[in-house]
Amino acid sequence: MLALLRRCPIFRGVPEKKLKKVLAFSRTADFRAGTPIFNQRDLANQMFIVASGRVRIFVSSASKKRKTFAYMGEGAFFGEMALLDSKVRSASAEAVEDCRVVIIHKKDFKRVLLKDPNLCFQILRTLCERLRNMDEQIENLLFRNILGRVTKTLCDLGRQNGQRKGVSVLLKDPLSRQELADLVGTTREPLSRALGSLRRAQLIAFQGEHILLRDMPRMESLIGAAVPAAE
Repeated sequence: MLALLRRCPIFRGVPEKKLKKVLAFSRTADFRAGTPIFNQRDLANQMFIVASGRVRIFVSSASKKRKTFAYMGEGAFFGEMALLDSKVRSASAEAVEDCRVVIIHKKDFKRVLLKDPNLCFQILRTLCERLRNMDEQIENLLFRNILGRVTKTLCDLGRQNGQRKGVSVLLKDPLSRQELADLVGTTREPLSRALGSLRRAQLIAFQGEHILLRDMPRMESLIGAAVPAAE
């Protein structure tokens, strides 16, 4: 687990001695695929690190529509806002695959934070990165049409966790149509139309459950200018 903490962005540069202290008060838990880890509006007093498997962070509306913010793989962390305030969860987390997570309780982690300004800075930096990403997602929803939103989401996934070969990028994580629709913030029918347009333009290809971005630079050039949202 020590190697896992080293890979976690929030602990980058933290001395091994302090990482061992974090491990001493952490615990692990297993979740089956489809099981909630926590729900939106739950009381928050823990953060989590993915040790194996994949976790989805999302919100649901009263009409049961879902917007997925991110899929978290090994080494990723979530629920960190619980370390800084005592408010309820702003989103839900669910195991997409069978997964194991490391759980760190707020009161234990707070003791380490108070003694390590560098770790406090790391948390602030990662929170700023996530806020910036959230701003981009809001801009995407407001100012891009469905084709632009799908293209940008695919490019973001390619940058985050893609296997690059020349101008092509293979998305490593398998994504169902529903999972991708939830990420884009749409439904399956308009998503399928947008994917069909990208495929006919020879910008993407399907390899089983994986998507190949055939020309990443060309796709990125298409999302340079915002266009009015219209589905």
